[in-house]
Amino acid sequence: MNTCISRRCFFKTTAAGLVSSSALLTLAQRLAAAAAPELGHKTKIRVGLVYVGHARPGWPMPQVDLDAEIKRYEAELAKMSGLADVEFVRGGLVSNNQQLAAARDKVKDTVGILVIHLTMGVGGFIEGLMATGLPVMIYAQPYSGHEWHIVGAWQRQGRLVDVLPSSRFEDIAVAIRPFRAIQRLRETRVLHVNFGEADPKYCKAVRDKFGTQIISLRLADLEKAYRDADPAEAQADAERWIREAARIVEPSREDILKGATMYIAMRNLLAEHQAQAITMNCLGMGLIDRNMGYPCLGFVRLNNQLLAGVCEADLKSTMTQLIFTYLVGRTGFVTDPVFDLSNNTIIHAHCVAATHMEGPDSRPSPYYIRTHLEDNRGVSLQVKLPVDRKVSMARLIGTDLMLFSTGDAIDSPIVDRGCRSKLTVRVDNIERMLTDWSCGLHRVIFYGDHTRDLTRYCRFMRIRILREGIDDLQNVPGLEWEPYVHA
Repeated sequence: MNTCISRRCFFKTTAAGLVSSSALLTLAQRLAAAAAPELGHKTKIRVGLVYVGHARPGWPMPQVDLDAEIKRYEAELAKMSGLADVEFVRGGLVSNNQQLAAARDKVKDTVGILVIHLTMGVGGFIEGLMATGLPVMIYAQPYSGHEWHIVGAWQRQGRLVDVLPSSRFEDIAVAIRPFRAIQRLRETRVLHVNFGEADPKYCKAVRDKFGTQIISLRLADLEKAYRDADPAEAQADAERWIREAARIVEPSREDILKGATMYIAMRNLLAEHQAQAITMNCLGMGLIDRNMGYPCLGFVRLNNQLLAGVCEADLKSTMTQLIFTYLVGRTGFVTDPVFDLSNNTIIHAHCVAATHMEGPDSRPSPYYIRTHLEDNRGVSLQVKLPVDRKVSMARLIGTDLMLFSTGDAIDSPIVDRGCRSKLTVRVDNIERMLTDWSCGLHRVIFYGDHTRDLTRYCRFMRIRILREGIDDLQNVPGLEWEPYVHA
């Protein structure tokens, strides 16, 4: 029988095993903070920055003080916190072909080019920058000119170009989001932990397309990392889980400590391999029977930090989560969906859900400490997820297709059917979505409607977006229609 206990009772009955005194606990926490390796990327996003305009353009005015315009933009750029990880490689002002040649040479080694559109009559310069082969994002304030209306024509020609027309200077940070995702994926390493290697064809395709390296580790590597995990760090992490929980239901102190130890083990593996993501065959490797903890708690910690911890050795969902995390700064919720046609909803459920789904600085969601549902063993969280929000649902298929849809999060039910954490999402065209469902069970949920950001990124990466519930997916090459239940 499952018995709910309060944190106070839990501490009273298990304090001797978890921590011998408040002084020792404080020491353990300090040691843990001091010993924790730095994870994540440390490089700057290198973006080319080029201004294009004429001093006597006729539009937006007969004469334009280009130096003053550039100073105005530079002052705004200096104030933007969203550009803290960006290094602008400045190509200067382009008003003639000589300046164009100089600018192209300066920005040729960047991830992409941000073009600030100052006046009309600059289409040829933008075409010249596209000739570098780098993706080009045009930022155009109202009245800067009319080159926006030929961007669609360029895109039909297969050019890597897009435009963001906006009066908000802050949207410059939005404009370069695809560049961040492109560079970060090139720098990313993913750890795949299982009995055998990850599919070498898939790994090569991912490396060729995105630059992302997938490193295969074995169960023995995980076992060693678990044995080597610092007990003081694990103890401090376990205490934090208990202290911040709304309720503890089934797990014992020892169970929580094992889950915390697995987090330290995974974190150390990421540091050792300079990786930013880990996915493993959580249930299939028999971790509990091998006297280890499940990775659920650790995956939540990593996802809250905008790293990636993904269940079931699911590389498709891992790559999906990384794309969105780098693109919009939100972690993902990998789910097993179920449909309810009576109210046009999909209930997304899994035993790993971040407590900061809306970003590391967002308000944490409350959680219960529970067992993993299917086997009622180990430790996972039951998270009460935010509602009354727009959400996006996606999954990268192969390297060139992205399943995508949006909906409204309306409930986060706390029930003992289905995986521990749940999010009910109301969607349009649910019957078509049900009929056209393919490519396995898993989908990844992200808070927010990220249609625009994803469209820009996928255009630059030549990924086709397939809108579930809208597009006819029955005969799309590359989709998978295996007739058995699988992730």
